[in-house]
Amino acid sequence: MKHDFIDRYSKLNSPIHRLDPRTKLLAFFLGILLVVSVPRGELLPLAADYALIAGVILAARLPLAFIAQRCLLAAPFILFSAVLLPLSLVVSGESAWPPPATATLAAASIALKAFAAILLMTVLTSTEKFHNLLAALNRLRLPRIIGTISLLMYHYIFVFIDELHKTRRARESRTPGRLRINRFMVFGNQAATIFLRSWNRAYVLHAAMLSRGFTGQFPAWKEFHFSRSDALFSLLWLLGWTAVHGVLVYGRVTLS
Repeated sequence: MKHDFIDRYSKLNSPIHRLDPRTKLLAFFLGILLVVSVPRGELLPLAADYALIAGVILAARLPLAFIAQRCLLAAPFILFSAVLLPLSLVVSGESAWPPPATATLAAASIALKAFAAILLMTVLTSTEKFHNLLAALNRLRLPRIIGTISLLMYHYIFVFIDELHKTRRARESRTPGRLRINRFMVFGNQAATIFLRSWNRAYVLHAAMLSRGFTGQFPAWKEFHFSRSDALFSLLWLLGWTAVHGVLVYGRVTLS
């Protein structure tokens, strides 16, 4: 069974897809750091940041419905944290209860920062295969053990999903219709079955990997090349973010 909920659109052909994974990793993580560095309550720099992110999304040719779906998954957690921001400031003793306008601006900036980070991460994981991103992290001197563990976790998620589909199909064939009694017992038994079957299947997969020469490190499946397109994208990306944060953020702070 095929699962591609992380890098579903990584096979598209766009200027962003053709970039070196190392370029995208450094560029998008830099964007996240700059977005987080925007002072609380400042919305104009965030609007310019969203314009840059929208340009990248359009260049990557990603479906807007897919982008919106990823944002909706995290929306409850982001909005909940934004709403509780004024209360957290009071409890921590950082400030007294802020005025409604100040609290609204602060909550809006927190939510916009979080959604901007999610957009950047969605574009990153949707324009490159997940194993290529981990290989790029290894090329950037990330400890190999972290990349190996992350890739194993990513692959074993599919084992759990397959067992979930199998046990669900078996349960529905034995108990058609909606469960009305003993729901907790039935779902608890199903969860225990998924865990035990996945555990046994993991041993089989590990033995198969060892028989094929697995030494604890995955081979590099892609050769990375820093091209002129990567240099041009890096230059435009740096100029765009420098203009936004150098003029709209730090320039305003200096003038004030």
